Amino acid sequence: MIMPIYTFRNNETGEEFDETMMISELDTYLESNPNIDQIITSGTKIVHERGTNIRVPDSFREVTSKIKETYKINNMKSY
Repeated sequence: MIMPIYTFRNNETGEEFDETMMISELDTYLESNPNIDQIITSGTKIVHERGTNIRVPDSFREVTSKIKETYKINNMKSY
């Protein structure tokens, strides 16, 4: 399971650090650590200029090919 990475600042020490946790754990973590604030940062890039390394299932490829056939979309990426 892929979980988000959150960035925090310890208000007592000024230290900034990252933690990986489920979104459902975030509120409990912040309530349990009143000296820590969440820092909102820019999102992580998933797509690189050269494409992605993501492996898509064959069923997804089948669906995208049907969409392209039906709607004649030429700018849709083929996997």
